[in-house]
Amino acid sequence: MSTKLTLLEVLNQNTNTYLSGQQLADQLGVSRNAVWKAMKKLQDQGFTIESKAGTGYRLMEQSDIITKDYLAENLTVPCRIQIHDVLDSTNRLARELEPSDVADKPHLIIANEQTKGRGRLGRSFWSPPSTGLYMTLAFRPNFGLDKAMLITTIAAVAVCRAMDQVTGLRPKIKWVNDIYLGDKKVCGIMTEAQSNFETGNIDKIILGIGVNCFEATMPEDIAETATYIANPKKEFTRAELAAAIVNQFFACIAEPDTGKLIREYKNRSFILGEQIIIYNTITGQSPDRNTSGGIKARAIDIDSNGGLVVEYMEGRRMREMETITTGEVSIRKW
Repeated sequence: MSTKLTLLEVLNQNTNTYLSGQQLADQLGVSRNAVWKAMKKLQDQGFTIESKAGTGYRLMEQSDIITKDYLAENLTVPCRIQIHDVLDSTNRLARELEPSDVADKPHLIIANEQTKGRGRLGRSFWSPPSTGLYMTLAFRPNFGLDKAMLITTIAAVAVCRAMDQVTGLRPKIKWVNDIYLGDKKVCGIMTEAQSNFETGNIDKIILGIGVNCFEATMPEDIAETATYIANPKKEFTRAELAAAIVNQFFACIAEPDTGKLIREYKNRSFILGEQIIIYNTITGQSPDRNTSGGIKARAIDIDSNGGLVVEYMEGRRMREMETITTGEVSIRKW
């Protein structure tokens, strides 16, 4: 953990006490100048820190920070935990881990801010400091390829369960990997896998999850489609949500009946029965090659492999049914 985050943690635990620069330097094992620089960075990020000459520093109100200690105490599956102030991408760091690094214990990587957060299909994921949860789980699967193909589906159910538990809200799923509150996206999920060509086995699964937790001014290009967890029924912290997501995910992975998870996924879907537009994200065309934009369809079902069953509503394939698999299309209501 960086000096800035460690300093914030210490101040957060002592909001009723002034701590001198020397006390903080001794506790953090750094110079007083390093403490001053870290303090300045916190103030620049909007933290209200009171300074009294000859007395010290005090954080005016407790802040939402994520610590290793909290996570280690609250995770049901022990993980190696990394917490960073700023990363380009938690998934990028997870990709650099060797398969042997995750063979015996999952890695949990969390950043307070991402500068190059990414979602599916290379899309950027806005990741400002201190307002969102940006986390990646990297682990070696101890299950077969059939369940591995459902990782994104399972993760979506786990995130919804965790948000139920921690915030009291009931989010919905937009196939295949987006979590919604109302009609706006609050969370994105991106799954990657690294395989061993010699054995044909998956050596490492990388599960990236980004949640917009607290109010922030969003960029214009996503302001109408994205949201944050507004008006939760229960107060929560990002650390609570992170622990709940990890715990729910591994509980779902341990569920022997994948059909049960698919049923829950379907119950949480807000597009089944709706008319949608399908876009082929590989070719830039719709599945009906005669159509320049998307093709209208109706979302009928989610199959046992997590595929979306649709019925086309126009074009050469009108009334034809097809199962769409992850990675082929994006969808939107119309």
